[in-house]
Amino acid sequence: MRRNLSAIAVTLGMVLLPLAAPSPAAGAPTAELLYRGDLRAPGTVADGSGHGLDGTIETGGGGTVTSVRGPRNTRFLRFPGGSCPVAPCPQGIVRPVDGVPLTPADAMFSFGADVRLTEPPPTSAGMNVFQLGAAAAGLSQWKVQVDAGRPSCRWSDGAAVVLLIADVTLSVDTWYRIRCTRTGTRFETRVTRPATGRPVVPPVRQMLAMGPIVPTGSPVIGGKRINAAQSDVDTDQFHGDLDNLYFWKA
Repeated sequence: MRRNLSAIAVTLGMVLLPLAAPSPAAGAPTAELLYRGDLRAPGTVADGSGHGLDGTIETGGGGTVTSVRGPRNTRFLRFPGGSCPVAPCPQGIVRPVDGVPLTPADAMFSFGADVRLTEPPPTSAGMNVFQLGAAAAGLSQWKVQVDAGRPSCRWSDGAAVVLLIADVTLSVDTWYRIRCTRTGTRFETRVTRPATGRPVVPPVRQMLAMGPIVPTGSPVIGGKRINAAQSDVDTDQFHGDLDNLYFWKA
């Protein structure tokens, strides 16, 4: 069910300005999924949204996904470091238990994460952060990635595609907040400093008429898949730290 935009703004403590994208706060009650790096049990990432979309950790090749304690007693998720151009490779991903609530159709929606690279990013392989659906002709998808350290968001209804790449290369050992938003015909990629909310670079926007986005399959965080026979070139394994992963729709 669609929610009233003004009510959402009040809930999230926002002021709606012209051309301002929705800015769901971490833990806002309208979030469908929120991972802050806590584990529900060994091998299970806790969903802090209250919707029960916990994530299962999958690993291979000696890779791990761990919950690490950060400043002020917070936690974040650490994925395999380095890069691996030749299999076998250390692999680690997280699969939320259910993808149905993360299917936006024609709703206004936003998704993203706090990202920190722990080593220089590979240039020969992509690095996926969070996605539902695959990038192929006829398939719907939403996705945030940091290929070669460049944050970008992708949306597709199976015919039209929007890919917005922020004009910044992420520095190692620095946290960034990446947010991807669709509001009707407007799409936006925004990169800010998590501590201050200030933009790192100006937002990237595009206007395009797009149909309902209805991806199939399961959502996945930190890469495409676990496959011992494949390297980073095929799996798009993310290397580094993730926090405040969210999906929100209205």
